[in-house]
Amino acid sequence: MKEPLKLPFLFLFILLCALVVLSALNVLFTWGMQEAGVRGFSLGWAAARLPRSAFEVLLPAVVLALVGAGIRMVRRPFSRFLGLLLCLAVSYACLVNGMIWLRLLARRSLPAQAVAAQYFSPGSFTRVGASLVAVQSSDGQELAGVLVATPSAAAPRARLAVYPRAEVSVVDRTARLRLPGRTAALAGEPDLQRTAVFAPDTFTRYFLRDIGVLVADLERLLAGSLPEFFAAGFALLFLCTASFVFLRLSRWPMLNVLLLLLAVRAYALLWHFLSVSAAPRVAVHVTDALLARMFPSAVMTVLAVVLLLADILFVPADRWKRMEVE
Repeated sequence: MKEPLKLPFLFLFILLCALVVLSALNVLFTWGMQEAGVRGFSLGWAAARLPRSAFEVLLPAVVLALVGAGIRMVRRPFSRFLGLLLCLAVSYACLVNGMIWLRLLARRSLPAQAVAAQYFSPGSFTRVGASLVAVQSSDGQELAGVLVATPSAAAPRARLAVYPRAEVSVVDRTARLRLPGRTAALAGEPDLQRTAVFAPDTFTRYFLRDIGVLVADLERLLAGSLPEFFAAGFALLFLCTASFVFLRLSRWPMLNVLLLLLAVRAYALLWHFLSVSAAPRVAVHVTDALLARMFPSAVMTVLAVVLLLADILFVPADRWKRMEVE
């Protein structure tokens, strides 16, 4: 009975370590991608951003803790059903309660918004949409001595324009410059070149995209429908727990761990496909709106049941131990 008692504590230890590391990386990544060109890094901003970062990385941290617990179960096998139930129960409780409380905490401790004029530093050009903007000085939301350079293809007769002043506002990283004499505001996302240092490679970008879709869907369900949120969280963790079967597929432990991690990566991609591409098509043919919204969770649950049955019927619980003896 020692192993079943140790398993939840091992899971919580790995979860806390992963959450601390991933949250710190998320804070640095967010600052580099969104704030590095606007303000310097500060502990106050990092502390205010930390709850939101912890919310965004909680799901990957729980999955990593599940992988660690699964490896422990394979190395020191005991009742397979008891181990799966313990992993599923503890991970589900941590994910659901963690997302609920971290979301509330993140909404109460938002970082201070940067002054809009900080996006436009005197003596340098900032790309806004199809134009380049340079300013002589800035004060809060006011810019003075504004030079707007527009490519000739967009405005052949007015390539350069100078304005004595301009008002700027930034909402969701979209800057809007209200220039005197122009009826339409100049709008676009400022292109801050320093963020290129933090730009991820293609593989990492797609991985972050799929994890972001997962977290965004869970947050949307949490805000709109708690039953759907509970169902989606259960389906995802049930599938990850049932995937422990990959840890006993071969006699090479590292290969098995790699297969499990690749499977989890594939689940994030599958959820992106189900929620973004498949669910809208299902909604066209299904009259029940709730059933259409539950489609991704239902597919994940069915896949988890298939993996669990395959694990029970075809893979011995102590297969790794037997291979080590041989």
